[in-house]
Amino acid sequence: MADCGISGSDIMCESTTAASSGSLLYAVPDDIMQTILQHLRASDLCHVASCCRWLRDATNQDSLWRPLCQSRGWEHYGTTTDLAKIASYGPSEQQATGANEASHCSVTFQNDRIVTDDNTAGLTSTCRWKGVYMRADHLDKNWATNRFHFKQIPFDEEKGRCPDSNTVFVDGDLLAIYTFCKTIQVFDIRKENLQCVIPFIKSAGEIKFKDGVIVVPCFDGMAYACNARTGQTLQTMEGNWGRSIVSLFFDGELVITRVPRCDWINSKKFRDINVWCVKDGQLKCILTADPTDGDYVCYNMDYRDKIVAAAYDDDYIRVWDAKSGKCLHKLKCPGKYSDVKLGDNVIVGFSTKDDTCVSIWSQNTGECQQVIPLANTYCHPQVVNNLILLEPLTELEYQHIGIYLSVHPVKAYNLRGKLVTEVWRKVFEVTGNGSKHPFYLTDQPVEGRLRSSKGVICNATPNGLVPLCNACATNMIWIDDIRMVSYDDEERRLIFHHYW
Repeated sequence: MADCGISGSDIMCESTTAASSGSLLYAVPDDIMQTILQHLRASDLCHVASCCRWLRDATNQDSLWRPLCQSRGWEHYGTTTDLAKIASYGPSEQQATGANEASHCSVTFQNDRIVTDDNTAGLTSTCRWKGVYMRADHLDKNWATNRFHFKQIPFDEEKGRCPDSNTVFVDGDLLAIYTFCKTIQVFDIRKENLQCVIPFIKSAGEIKFKDGVIVVPCFDGMAYACNARTGQTLQTMEGNWGRSIVSLFFDGELVITRVPRCDWINSKKFRDINVWCVKDGQLKCILTADPTDGDYVCYNMDYRDKIVAAAYDDDYIRVWDAKSGKCLHKLKCPGKYSDVKLGDNVIVGFSTKDDTCVSIWSQNTGECQQVIPLANTYCHPQVVNNLILLEPLTELEYQHIGIYLSVHPVKAYNLRGKLVTEVWRKVFEVTGNGSKHPFYLTDQPVEGRLRSSKGVICNATPNGLVPLCNACATNMIWIDDIRMVSYDDEERRLIFHHYW
């Protein structure tokens, strides 16, 4: 059985020969050995593991491999996007590799590289985070070398409108398209067929898709939760937002809604944040600023792991437990804050007016950990895979707000507030999720304008944006950790590149 094949090396078969009893390595205390091993790269650990069983066991520890996953931005491949639970989108392993093909050249990850308890050599099973690292390494190599499984599904919009990044949503093996005819067509990606069609009135906001359930806010003031495979309406949630556009979050259990600020709407509608339970359609709680604080407006909000954070126009960010409705923190902002994002146990506030800055607070204590002053204004803030991304506005956006176009680079900060990437890039307008982000790599601006160069897909990692592979922006409508989806206008078909 094999247990490595990492960082460009060929697969290394594990030795079943025990070290000699007189080996000096046995005299090294375990704590010192672990300290030494913590400084090794993944490829070095694999070489050490191939020496003997004792060293294989010493290197086969989650305490060594999880930090390596974190450093590469791969920790989510063992949690929210668990590759061990995602079947390959290609043929079976035997069909994919053939009798003589080396497993490291196959798109499909060869599961026999992971040592399990039933192995005949009597080896200890591969620890969890080493397995995560091996699978993630294989996935990124597929992206970098353009190895993928190809699938396609015919799709012809009745009124000639092509699907775009604003109308396509993916959850597992299902893809949903909100059509010009005000229906949602759901396709099974593996089976390459139409699963169901869900009729709707016009959507009042972005559709959310999670765990086989689609939630749609509509202009009748209702949010509808539907079974994505059958189209059956499971629950309705009465939001009473009328003809307003709705911001909506959905994690498979809770639905969070907020009406963005509009001058013609009753102010209470865009002060309050509603939390619904999708299982029974009941309103669990209403999150709002303390009435004693005054009649303040919620500018923006974010939701993650049952935590809601909202930025208000009184320059405070309020944080709640979404299940209980309890306010956990009321965070004073050093500037005029208009946006907030949640990261891994942190709250990140963005000031895009006046004195621009980024503030980072501990989610557990509410303590301010870092304030990052910014030289330029009007950035598109994101927190992606624990990386803070600040993207300059497009030329059109600058013209819209009446500000002279001054080109700025994309900046990326880690959660400690350190600038880790600063490059001249323009962002693809592509919907998706995960750590993969497409950009245009550009030269230095000339006369205040960026000159487009080649497209590239980058990994968002704690060490910054890492270029992974070239990409063509033409008709790309979705990207996530394991696939890229585009639309072929001429052939009227959805095209899937599966890298897993």
